[in-house]
Amino acid sequence: MRKVFFLVLLCSLLLFPSIGLAEELVTYQNGVDGYSIKYPNNWQLDDSEKGIVTRLVAEDQKCIIDIFNQPLKGISADEYVLFGNRNILEQKYGVKLIAHNRTPVNGLKAHRLMWVRPKLENRPNDLNYYREINLVFKDKVYTFTMKTDEDSFGKYSPVLDQILQTFMEVKPFEKPVLAAGNYSAGDIKLSGQNLEVNIPQDKVMFGIFHPLFHPRLYQPKDLEGYKDYEDTLEHKFELIMTYTEFDKNFPEKMVKDTYADGRIMMLTWHPWQEANIDSVLIPDIVDGKFDDYITRWANQVKEVGEPLFVRFANEMNGDWDPWCTWFFSKDRDLFVEAWQRIHHIFEEQGADNAIFVWNPHDRSFPDFKWNAPELYYPGDGYVDWVGLTCYNNGTSYPYETWRGFNEMYIPIYQEYLAKYPNKPFMITEFSSNELGGNKSQWIKEALGSMSHYPNIRIAVWYDQTDGKRLYRIDSTAAAKEAFRQGISDPYYLKDGVSQRQAEIQEER
Repeated sequence: MRKVFFLVLLCSLLLFPSIGLAEELVTYQNGVDGYSIKYPNNWQLDDSEKGIVTRLVAEDQKCIIDIFNQPLKGISADEYVLFGNRNILEQKYGVKLIAHNRTPVNGLKAHRLMWVRPKLENRPNDLNYYREINLVFKDKVYTFTMKTDEDSFGKYSPVLDQILQTFMEVKPFEKPVLAAGNYSAGDIKLSGQNLEVNIPQDKVMFGIFHPLFHPRLYQPKDLEGYKDYEDTLEHKFELIMTYTEFDKNFPEKMVKDTYADGRIMMLTWHPWQEANIDSVLIPDIVDGKFDDYITRWANQVKEVGEPLFVRFANEMNGDWDPWCTWFFSKDRDLFVEAWQRIHHIFEEQGADNAIFVWNPHDRSFPDFKWNAPELYYPGDGYVDWVGLTCYNNGTSYPYETWRGFNEMYIPIYQEYLAKYPNKPFMITEFSSNELGGNKSQWIKEALGSMSHYPNIRIAVWYDQTDGKRLYRIDSTAAAKEAFRQGISDPYYLKDGVSQRQAEIQEER
């Protein structure tokens, strides 16, 4: 009976917003996003991501309101709202849609939603009740997203309504400021029990993802054939990147063989289960349901005893990955907490040889403010390296375009230098298709330009065909020869991974 009453209360709050609360209000003007509001003076306001989001937090931490200004670039307001909330409207992944209507706000067109997601029983202060109010203008939508808990909904929903009553659009009077960055990480030195990694400040280590090194395909007997492939390029890739999922064991044999061969690894760890293609695991990670599994992994990483890069949940700002917030109520805090929980477990287990790589895609899909890469950042204390991923997809598919290396990497490099100072960068995966341009010239540009990005210390080539996209180094003889010549430049490190023989002998 209580549930029925509560649902009636929720719907009434949505349809008939409260006004006239007696709270003392503070006026706030956002000169970047172009609006003014009044909010309770005992709430905390954070506009450090102004231009992306402004956040309001209640004094008791029981309510959070995020405000976005979403430009409508080639899409309608309906497309923005309906696609962005598709999983909510279709009530997927345990979501219960409570209300959805278009009741105006102060005479403004509006699009309103209310929903609840499954409660996380082991998460303190789980705010799993949501309201979203979209104020529709000709060329933009202002989105107000509130989250709270069941017990606090009746208290805080009127506060959102009160803030909405004070909303005014204003002419933007400032631009977001990104500090120009020219940071370079200097010499990189990583030490393990037996191996040492040295990347001088004037060199880049090259890595590779090759299908042989996928745990499903790995066969030690194939290693010699792979080395023959490297010989034709006259280069040993000293970092091997691979992928694995949350229903897979730690790829112990492959890792041991890689390090025994004088290489290091980057494990791209996807919070997804191949056996369950609909699995959305980020909320379960936050709820502690994978703690035992993560602990086992942390201990196995620790047992490696050598530097090992862990790239958890890469390309999180892409809707092709079920760790994008699009799949769990657009709640970025869940992703951040999942990352932080994993990092804490690794720390607790003493896996200090794990090097955590945070890595969005260069283009967000959907390209909406609530899906901006920076909103997924878990904090400097939880990230060791920042990864950049840009692909020249070519024109194998109608919706894709040919992009030059510098065309892609100059803007993202400058942006990341400003947003993530004092972190070394790596290109975690990149490649070029054959179709749509001249791949051999693209490779020459890429390998000839890398020295202009001094904070990129590692670059990893994705050496696999992806559907119609011909990404392999040897997709043509011309592409392979361009790569061989490019990587012969002294800028590309050889012998960056070495044995610590002298130190070992001294210890003996």
